[in-house]
Amino acid sequence: METEKNTVIVFGIGTFGRKLVEALSQKWHVIAIDINEDRLNSVKTLPNVDILQGDASSILLWKRLNLENIKHIVITVKDADVSFEACRIAREIFEIKDVPITIYLYDETKEDKFKNCENINLIKPPHIVVGTTLSLIEKNYKIATNIGLGKGEIIEVKILARSHLVDRKLKYIKSNKWRVAAIYRDNKLILPNGNERLKIGDSVVLVGEPKVLENLANIFTKGIPQFPLQFGNTVLCLYNKKFSQLVKELAYFVQFLKVAKVEVLLYEESTLTQEQKNFLESIFDKPVEIRESIKSLVDAVVKVPENTAFSGIPTKNLSFFEKFQIKKIFEKAKVPFLLLKDSYPYEEIVVILNSPDPPYTLEIGVEIARILKSKIKTLYITMPKELRTDEEEEELENVKNIVKDFESIYKTSMNFSLLEGNPVKESLKVLKEIPKCLVVMSYKKQKISIFEPHVQYLIAKKADKSTFLVPVEEENE
Repeated sequence: METEKNTVIVFGIGTFGRKLVEALSQKWHVIAIDINEDRLNSVKTLPNVDILQGDASSILLWKRLNLENIKHIVITVKDADVSFEACRIAREIFEIKDVPITIYLYDETKEDKFKNCENINLIKPPHIVVGTTLSLIEKNYKIATNIGLGKGEIIEVKILARSHLVDRKLKYIKSNKWRVAAIYRDNKLILPNGNERLKIGDSVVLVGEPKVLENLANIFTKGIPQFPLQFGNTVLCLYNKKFSQLVKELAYFVQFLKVAKVEVLLYEESTLTQEQKNFLESIFDKPVEIRESIKSLVDAVVKVPENTAFSGIPTKNLSFFEKFQIKKIFEKAKVPFLLLKDSYPYEEIVVILNSPDPPYTLEIGVEIARILKSKIKTLYITMPKELRTDEEEEELENVKNIVKDFESIYKTSMNFSLLEGNPVKESLKVLKEIPKCLVVMSYKKQKISIFEPHVQYLIAKKADKSTFLVPVEEENE
């Protein structure tokens, strides 16, 4: 049989094969091959389709093909042995090395049979159908099972509900653990940037850590507040009996959050007494799991499970050496962390916008304020007008616009204060006047020294208020 350019061979014209031929025939020349004449007749009237009756595992049939212009081979037959033999004939006998072969594998127990076959793609129709159905029934999102690792690191969700995420710029809501990879709107593909906004009815493709994406499904489809699920659904608690009062503060905060559990890291204690276990289980309203003992405060933000939302770090009753470790926490943290200073209940959430990513910081602060039903206050400290550079003027205008944008979205005041002077000193003055509050800041990870002053570190260190800090590797686009 003669072939022409852009030809695809499809072996097996069953349900999947027929649908595939119908789709391919719109743009490709297709050779449809099956041992059943009736199945071949179902596609013979399609444009750009030639039919050939025969067995995919027959060398005689392969000899009838002109393989010079074949661009792709698809084998959809249900017998894995036939598929394997067809693959072997193509690669070993006819030496078709560069043409990709896609094989539909219905029996997953036969997968090892193909492990040494080069340049093949295995598609598992039963796995796709069952996985997609279960995800839609149980989770209301679709998992990509034959792209990437197929482990849930790529999902598709549909924006169904009116929520705080609708009409929000993506740069305000993304995390370093996931990204919006694509948006499908009105049958068009949108490759999003930070200024793109989500709309009701959008189908959104998310990529990231599987457990985090599972948490995000409800956020996108139902519009529930995302904090702290954009980071994970487990809170780490650093415990030593000298930290008991600060652990109570963490328990106060966690009670408002939709996290799955609290994992307790023992600090310089190898075991817990029954009384200590009872204490931890009584103060947290979430399941408590006791994990290994650690000897460094830094381990609580470095040696963390992938689904960690944030770690609670006590900052009172510390030795001189332990206080020095707080700086190391800033430099090495892999997850957000809450520096506990016993300033709860948080009647006010103070968001300091002197950060590498003001909108991202404000988004987190607003979420926390909404969850705790607390007041919100935003600060930005700049140089006096006569001393500002053009770049500083531009950044100031950017911050003002961000605050206005959030006020418009949430229909509430951000209680914005613009101060002039040293950002550390001015922030501390404001915080001193607020009895019970939580400070929220993001910061860029970098080496901290007297030669490289770090605004967020100095504020967190000197303030007597608990502070939630989010490390960012780089500015969000």
